[in-house]
Amino acid sequence: MRLLAISDIHNNLVAVRRLRALETNDFDALVVAGDLGNAAASEILETLASFKCPVLYVYGNWDHALDYVSAPFPDFHLIHQDVVTVGGYHFSGFSGCPTQWGKNPIAQKLADTPDRRERALELNRETLRKLLKRSGADPRKTIIVTHERLGRLSAIAPHTLLHLFGHLHGFADTTIQDTRFVNVSVLDRQVSARPRGKAQPTQADYRNFNAGNYVKIEIAREAVTVHNITLPHGYPRWIPLTDARYGGLPWIDEELEWWRATDPRLTRTSGSAINSDH
Repeated sequence: MRLLAISDIHNNLVAVRRLRALETNDFDALVVAGDLGNAAASEILETLASFKCPVLYVYGNWDHALDYVSAPFPDFHLIHQDVVTVGGYHFSGFSGCPTQWGKNPIAQKLADTPDRRERALELNRETLRKLLKRSGADPRKTIIVTHERLGRLSAIAPHTLLHLFGHLHGFADTTIQDTRFVNVSVLDRQVSARPRGKAQPTQADYRNFNAGNYVKIEIAREAVTVHNITLPHGYPRWIPLTDARYGGLPWIDEELEWWRATDPRLTRTSGSAINSDH
């Protein structure tokens, strides 16, 4: 079983198209651990459909406007409180997280509950536990996907082979008891940069490029091999800023081939206003 796993896309279609240009159609399944982004979700999933393999996904806190009714393409599976089997492996999980549950059906029923966020997590965990027990799925062939890492996973699904998640940005790969925990995020890692050779750049000179990551996983029997891949970003004409990141900047020329004028504007920002001291 060969998996491609991504998370925390945040409407960044350029990053998705760069990923697509790097990888061929040699995966048994794709896994998305949430945060596609409301504005670009349909286009993101359309791009992933070109891999011609099953796509298994959950929603995250950036997907609060997306519905749970129907998958957009054949062999796409929203695995929220469901078990879907691909190549002998069972995929399950749930959507949303306490940061933003969105249209998670369990959370919506708790709309007027004072402790809604925590109670929704508790009930989603318990519903998933019961679902897995009823399904009779072999835990050593089970892969749990949620947006945020599930604490105390052994109480829900003991001996699960693999748990994939995102939300907290940054790749991590650990083993607890006999379960492999992999934080597959974050594909949307925008890096701000100034042009090399320009001593006093103005605000109009700054650009962004992508340096996010995704994960390739190989499963043979119970052996799991995880490869963390970073989008190539060795751009000699640009000097990355080390102390800030700015949303809404144009992409560098080297990444414009993946950009479309209809793409949603990306506005996530950290750091102070751009000035010539950076």
